[in-house]
Amino acid sequence: MRKKILITIMGTLLTLSVAGCGNTLNNNELNAQSDYKMTYAKRSLSKPFADMFYGFRLMDKLIAKEDYAAAKTLSRNLDDEFHDAILPSIIAKKSKTFANGIDEKYDELTEAISTKDKSQIHELIVLNRNNLKEIAPMLGVSVLSTE
Repeated sequence: MRKKILITIMGTLLTLSVAGCGNTLNNNELNAQSDYKMTYAKRSLSKPFADMFYGFRLMDKLIAKEDYAAAKTLSRNLDDEFHDAILPSIIAKKSKTFANGIDEKYDELTEAISTKDKSQIHELIVLNRNNLKEIAPMLGVSVLSTE
């Protein structure tokens, strides 16, 4: 009788220990997946930031050549990329008001290009570039690799 009770207790302990390991493995898998998602999210923002910085450098060159049509197209493309990739992350991390304040500067840049105001264009490019440098660390993106 004691042997049966001892075997039952040992079997129960063995079953519980195996079940516990299963939960540990599942938790480790979940942690690995969330780490992957976080890394992917940072990586997915790195390219838009790099595109924005490159776009601002290119825009400076286009304005210097007085190619306002190409600069305006580039500005609109950058604005679209900002809206699609970066703005939602800013809204989630900070607030919609903060994000809209930054977005307004992109709109002002496009308007300045339309009016061909070189000095304002240059100021707004610098301002928008500085805004990106401010936002990047908030979103976990390295600015050094994107400039």
